Amino acid sequence: MDPVVFFVVVTSLYGDLYFFGRFFKSCMHYPYDAFLKNTGLSVNFMSLHWHTNAFIILLIITIFSGGVADTSAPYASAMPVQLEILLPGVNLPLEEIGYYFTTLVLCLVVHEMGHAMAAVLEDVPVTGFGIKFFFCLPMAYTELSNDHLNSLRWFKKLRALCAGIWHNFLFAGICYLLISTIGITMSPFFVYNEHVIVTELTRKSALRGERGLKVDNLITQVNGCPISSVESWHSCLYSSMKKRAGYCVSADFIQLNDESSISHHSVDGQLQCCDELNPNVSCFEVVEDANGDVPVELPQHVCLNVRRTLEEVAVHCTSGLCSEGFCLRPLMRNITAIMTVMRLNLNGEKLPPVIYVGHPWDVSRTVEVSAFVPRYRFLSAAWPDAWFLLLKYNVVFSIGLALVNAIPCFGFDGAHITSTVIHSFLVGKVDQYAKRDLISVIITSVGSLLCGLALLKVAWLSFLRPLM
Repeated sequence: MDPVVFFVVVTSLYGDLYFFGRFFKSCMHYPYDAFLKNTGLSVNFMSLHWHTNAFIILLIITIFSGGVADTSAPYASAMPVQLEILLPGVNLPLEEIGYYFTTLVLCLVVHEMGHAMAAVLEDVPVTGFGIKFFFCLPMAYTELSNDHLNSLRWFKKLRALCAGIWHNFLFAGICYLLISTIGITMSPFFVYNEHVIVTELTRKSALRGERGLKVDNLITQVNGCPISSVESWHSCLYSSMKKRAGYCVSADFIQLNDESSISHHSVDGQLQCCDELNPNVSCFEVVEDANGDVPVELPQHVCLNVRRTLEEVAVHCTSGLCSEGFCLRPLMRNITAIMTVMRLNLNGEKLPPVIYVGHPWDVSRTVEVSAFVPRYRFLSAAWPDAWFLLLKYNVVFSIGLALVNAIPCFGFDGAHITSTVIHSFLVGKVDQYAKRDLISVIITSVGSLLCGLALLKVAWLSFLRPLM
């Protein structure tokens, strides 16, 4: 989805919600207000807000920790401390938006559970939770009793304030451990990083067709380069673009199939020894061996049928040396390459090679592969790929969420942490509370300014510049 389209869709959704919200308030005022009050929802211009003081999981934790907080007590009416988190714009493919929201929910839950559990352990009642959406920018918070939190000693207060950040780092570590051991955990059902399996071919892929790749084909080599992982798949494609592959071809085959015409240079300056109107043939150059010798019985350039030649080839060459035959390298225009893709079926049986002439990156863009080869036919490589991608998102988002929350910015954990540190450690040097509070506000204001500039840059790069 284009960023501009995404921007228009989100704006339209907020516009509809705001319109119907105003409509229901005017026509069904009391039922609508009762609905909003019971659900904790509120709809404003370009923003949504959900708040609750009945979070079941944390109530269970509170029960096991020594009882549920009494919300009718005097301290419950005091202004609560809101520990908010904010994720600025993140560069991610919009087709993976489901992973984004799933990861976001998990990271938010882990973060807020960290605050709540640390607060309960310090006997600080949790008075509520909430989620806010400002356009597509999500924020979440945990409400703690202000009086109880401020009555704690500084290190216990910091423990409650830093718990969300600590839990995000811990969660990222667990996800990274799962990523590192995914080959072991998936081994009963999938073979990992031995070959790659084709999971999808786009409609415009040049490798589709009767002689092309099929879904569930196992790719073992590209131009003699062994394929054992997704990384090696891309590396071999890159290598085929940078280094022209050579092929060991027998002298008898060359003499029987040479279709050379008078060598000449085409309009673009490329040497040609074939009929340019015949797309099935290509001009091959005889590669000198390590001693600089060229076989006298062969011309410097020969014209051969590409498919027939590559089907004849069993060995690739790079330095001009072949144990049998002679090393030939195709002369291709620009960055066009000839690739021979070796493949197997799911039973491990060898299939005819796929021969492709074109840009290697077209293959990378139109062929989706996975390093998880199913051991059983009812399994799909898409399942561990989805799990692997979700884990990677959780690592990145959890660490990012922890680092962002550490910024001394209004509404972030960093603002409360900064205030606590200043009021705890500057008591001996700055006696007046107002001066310490001013120092905290100045530091938080600078952090907020930098964070605001970062958000403006994200908004410019993601939404505003495409509109220009």
